[in-house]
Amino acid sequence: MRPSRLLLACTVALLTTAAVPGVSHAAGPDPGTVYISSITYGGTGCPNGTVGSSISTDRTTATLIFDVFVASTGSGVPATERRKNCQVNLNLHIPRSLAWLAAVKIDHRGYVQVPAGMTGWRGDTLHSPDLIVGKPEQTGIVGPTAKDYRVTDSYVQAPLSSTLCTSEAVHPDNINAAVRLDGGTGSGQITLDSLDIHVTTTNLLPCLN
Repeated sequence: MRPSRLLLACTVALLTTAAVPGVSHAAGPDPGTVYISSITYGGTGCPNGTVGSSISTDRTTATLIFDVFVASTGSGVPATERRKNCQVNLNLHIPRSLAWLAAVKIDHRGYVQVPAGMTGWRGDTLHSPDLIVGKPEQTGIVGPTAKDYRVTDSYVQAPLSSTLCTSEAVHPDNINAAVRLDGGTGSGQITLDSLDIHVTTTNLLPCLN
């Protein structure tokens, strides 16, 4: 029996967090940068107990590994199974500054198997109140095909107004990741196996005092 992705994720997490002699580890996030403060999630593709999650020591990368994020169709499969989604909620730490600019890169990995006439779609949207962000991203994979896929989406964020050097702040980022099947007949599926979310501070205008 093939072990679940969630079990594998937990095993990897235990191995990678073990102490290794002679290897130094970062002390933590840089308070002068934009970084991930916390993460929560929920949805039909990521119900409670089916997701392995981790945040890097410097808190610039979050990884989610999904065990049941599968859109499918076929004989006896309800139509509601053609689409699955997960709402990922990030809280970003924003340093005290006059203005800032950050890049958010989202790596999708999964598998698609669709017959002729059917298309497997994967995509995401990023929304954050009071921030300028990019347009939604999606990719269609046309059948017939059966393959692994990896797609990277990129967004740039900037505040709609100056933070005015008042204090550090926390900004919410809401990422809606989804997979779905359109058209065709017969059996098909598209999965989202993992998301890697990378946050990079690309520009920061420091306060004068």
